Amino acid sequence: MDPSRPGHRAHRRAAAFLAMTATLTTLAVTTTAQPAAALSRTVPSDTVNIDHSYAKTPRMILRSESWRATTAASMKKTADDAVSTGLAAQGWNTVSFDDTWAVRADCTDWDANATVVPNCTNGRDTTTGNLIPSPTKYPGGLKDVGDYLHSKGMFFGVYTSGGKYMCDSGGRSAAAPGSYDHFDQDFRFFASVGADYVKVDYCGEPNTTNKCCFTVLDTDQEINSAIESTRRAATAINAIKTDADPNKRRSIVMNISAPAYANWNNNTYNTPLFQRMLNSIVPAGHAYRIGGDVGGVSWAGAVSLVDMVEQLRPYGKQGHFLDADRLYFDDTTLTTDNKLGGYVMWAMQNSHMVAMIRNSNASGAISAAQAALMNKPAIIVVGQDALATPAKRVAQGTGYDVFARPLSNGDYAVAIMNRSATAPVTATTSGSVVGTAAKAFTLSTIVGPDITSVDANGNFSVTVPAGTAVMYRLKAANSAAYSGWNFGLNGSTARNATAITDGDAPTAGSWDASGSTLSSDRLANNSQLPDGTAIGVKAGQAVTVGGVNYTWPNTSSGQFDSVKPVGQTIDYSHTGSAVNFLGASGIGEAGGTIRLNYNDGTSSTATWGFPSWSCASAPTYPATVAFKVFGRNGTSGPENTGTGYCLYTRSVPITAGKTLASITLPNAPNARVFAIQVT
Repeated sequence: MDPSRPGHRAHRRAAAFLAMTATLTTLAVTTTAQPAAALSRTVPSDTVNIDHSYAKTPRMILRSESWRATTAASMKKTADDAVSTGLAAQGWNTVSFDDTWAVRADCTDWDANATVVPNCTNGRDTTTGNLIPSPTKYPGGLKDVGDYLHSKGMFFGVYTSGGKYMCDSGGRSAAAPGSYDHFDQDFRFFASVGADYVKVDYCGEPNTTNKCCFTVLDTDQEINSAIESTRRAATAINAIKTDADPNKRRSIVMNISAPAYANWNNNTYNTPLFQRMLNSIVPAGHAYRIGGDVGGVSWAGAVSLVDMVEQLRPYGKQGHFLDADRLYFDDTTLTTDNKLGGYVMWAMQNSHMVAMIRNSNASGAISAAQAALMNKPAIIVVGQDALATPAKRVAQGTGYDVFARPLSNGDYAVAIMNRSATAPVTATTSGSVVGTAAKAFTLSTIVGPDITSVDANGNFSVTVPAGTAVMYRLKAANSAAYSGWNFGLNGSTARNATAITDGDAPTAGSWDASGSTLSSDRLANNSQLPDGTAIGVKAGQAVTVGGVNYTWPNTSSGQFDSVKPVGQTIDYSHTGSAVNFLGASGIGEAGGTIRLNYNDGTSSTATWGFPSWSCASAPTYPATVAFKVFGRNGTSGPENTGTGYCLYTRSVPITAGKTLASITLPNAPNARVFAIQVT
């Protein structure tokens, strides 16, 4: 791009920028040629959608040395140490490189003499057209590295630019070639060397004449070009995954960096231009770098990133991960508490995690101190939870924020972040604020001081040290009483299971024995009443069946959307003639004895339960079909789209003249209750 053109700013990448996250996961390549498209055309909103089902949790990547210092030897050493320290077994199992791995467009290598590389034209192999690995840094080529990492049980991460050039020219006339016009070629090459994860940076913006470096994307034309780049990358990814030759198929996890350049100062993420970019790019990748390099220089920088991710959390879910920049385990200006606080919040917010391994001798060795800091299994388990739900900021106090996210076993992860870098803060919150109406629960410490006292109302306090965050796992007692059925004070809920997922996040929940779930997409567009009338069942929507007006759960992917009966008692104060339930069982028919508790201390019981969602007959727990949804989500996405799955309504009579106070459910964990209503 011409730097003098009004409204445009071309920038050389500084060292801080070049330390940007490099990340990649399972890949294989072979693609079809893509048609050229005029950059001036209007980019359609329906961008190319990739398969998100194989990127179930965020990547955990080890960047072996800073970008210019990475070599084949350093990557092998990083892999060796990741295995020997136990980091690989904990999930830190991808070793990657960043920029300056490939010969520059002027065919010079990265040695001190910038040696000219033979059989090279415009930075590519004259015979094959492939990018050329630096002979100095990778004397055995990239496959040598990929094979070594795989032999250690590790994944191989690579790097390219979605523009026409990579980012660092090293003072020469041009950086290495980018992939904008060569995605098929380059991804096939990456697959051939065993790459598993690819970071797609965005330098050499197609509208500029610059042969390196990044451009701040602040015009529609630039955003359109970035969207087009991701379309081309996604098309190549799809072709690789479905190659006609099974031996060439490979699943690529792709991290797209283009959004960072439309939000370089981390202050334009709420603009229509940036939102338009994300709306188009999110379908085309598995992860998205959302802001500029912050640099590990202050706790305030980490806090600002947490705030930004919170605002963008609607874009994050299973298979769609926000990348908030790397973690600064290696930085000497941050305290240990700062580093742990960042680790906690990245895990809570479902961000990709990238750790730089950096030594004065560029060896790729992981120091004992850094390994100890990173080897935190309880943090990692939260960050890798199957629901893959970004944490929500559920409360703010003076100087602190409370974050919560549901976990796949029915627990909640809770983090309290001290916004100050200089003074501790005492924070107070409660289970109902976190998201559960359970009156009895435990808090297990992950990071921070133990919480030894929870009062009768579920309130608890903790003193959070300066410049960090603390983290706990909240578990409701097995037969806990709950203070509200669906949504009560502060959004508290008795919901404890996830049975509805999106088609592109199919394992962010589980219901039957095979992990299948209801599909939010099929519910909205492929449901019908027993008389054949089509209905749309959407989040938060009123659903009238059998004369009962239910409200379908107003939840999103990975959130608790239903009540799993495990013997709990749930407060529900109403008068009426009957209490009605909308639900089903995921495995056979399921139920038991339900007890209605009245405010005068008496109770009544009834046989209660649901047939299987397979619409099979239920001699023990019969119920009336409320509606059918055609199709569901299996663990790989939509399946059985011609098969009807039944949701049922059933009623339990309220004793005449009595006022309902609470409901005690049976222990029937295969059942799910999605809505309740008194009539």
